[in-house]
Amino acid sequence: MKWFRTATASVLLAGLAVYALAQSQPDTKAAREMAKEAYFFTYPLVMNYRTMYRQAIEGDRDFGKWVHLGVSGPEDTDIVTPNNDTPYSYAWVDLRAEPWVLTLPKIEKERFYTSQWDDLWGYVLDNPGSVNDGNDGIKVLLAAPDWQGEKPKGIDRIIRGESDFLGSLTRTQLIGGKDDLPRVKEIQQGYKLEPLSAYLGTKAPAAAPKIDWPNWEEGAETTDKYWDYVSFMLPLSSRNDADSAMYAKLEKLGLDPKGGWKFSELPAEIQKALRAGAKDAREHLDRVGRGKYDPADFFGPRERIGTDYASRAQGVYLGIFGNVPQQSIYLTNPNDVNGKETDGSKASYTVTFPKGEEPPVDYFWSYTMYRLPERYLVENPIDRYSIGSSTKGLKRNPDGSLTLYFSHKSPGKDKESNWLPAPDGPFWLVLRTYGPSKAIIDGTYKQPDYMPQPLK
Repeated sequence: MKWFRTATASVLLAGLAVYALAQSQPDTKAAREMAKEAYFFTYPLVMNYRTMYRQAIEGDRDFGKWVHLGVSGPEDTDIVTPNNDTPYSYAWVDLRAEPWVLTLPKIEKERFYTSQWDDLWGYVLDNPGSVNDGNDGIKVLLAAPDWQGEKPKGIDRIIRGESDFLGSLTRTQLIGGKDDLPRVKEIQQGYKLEPLSAYLGTKAPAAAPKIDWPNWEEGAETTDKYWDYVSFMLPLSSRNDADSAMYAKLEKLGLDPKGGWKFSELPAEIQKALRAGAKDAREHLDRVGRGKYDPADFFGPRERIGTDYASRAQGVYLGIFGNVPQQSIYLTNPNDVNGKETDGSKASYTVTFPKGEEPPVDYFWSYTMYRLPERYLVENPIDRYSIGSSTKGLKRNPDGSLTLYFSHKSPGKDKESNWLPAPDGPFWLVLRTYGPSKAIIDGTYKQPDYMPQPLK
């Protein structure tokens, strides 16, 4: 009888466990919605890994090592919507062993530069440089979330995020065209990163444990492999209490924040929900990206973006390392004055700024052309990818107004000085403003409409 009672109890406990597990599993509709939210939540982690892998892990790349670029072109696909006016300098730092010191050199007063730093969650942490600090140079400390040391002598401030890995997209203005590139390169060589121990001249701490970095598979964000990257990346980021509700949803889906799981090992119903939810999330990101929006809504620190995971993901989707409004605001409009999508195979377009009504900025403004759906620069016969206030040779109309031309074919030799070539298909223009005025920041300033012209 004792054996019978023990066996019966075991069966009962097993039955209760199965019942509890079943009760904890969300229903199909709820699971799909949670999966959509999970995709939004984790999207910055995965896409930042893509960027970090290509810039600091793959090949001879390394943490703490700058990658200085010249003028961006169609071949540059590390990030979407690359900038053509401010040659980029990339760098990533691993803060697990010790902080790093960033030094920016003194530069000319009229030139714009900013060293933007983001964490793996896509939050914009700080922008040492022109707008925040002037152009006389600065030293900042990049520290891990749990670093408790004192600010060293000579350091202006400390930057920390919610991950042990931070990345920079540092921008240096190119003034007037490629003839200015040697000066830009000279400034870039003055950007310095060094471990705190090297800066202080002290003994370096023990190295952090080595990480077996998985190879990045291009396009993984659209496949089941995405969730394996999530499993890998979650343990490499800090957990903020504000995200507790989201972590609870991850756990309900069987996605342990401590990682170590694989998509292929999840229950079939959860796999199905994750596929469907990810598809819903990507469709949302694409739909918003093709509409009219204010990019400033998608970039900023935790204090600005908070737990609006969809907006945070949207920023990464539209252009990883997009900046905060105080530094630059990107104005977009996918449609012409008639509400039709801009398309170089269907029309040519003009934009006219009345005299004195160009974008009000402290530094400069420009339009950059991107082909859709990739959002990369457009290859063209005159090797021009942006046009704006720093472009040499712009011609004004007799009344002082300024007309720009966006078309696949030349608008005519007499107008090519003001021409930004478009693809023979859908395109997307971004009007970037650097050091934007209050009128741009608060939305009072309105960019002019694209006026369609018949194809010749």
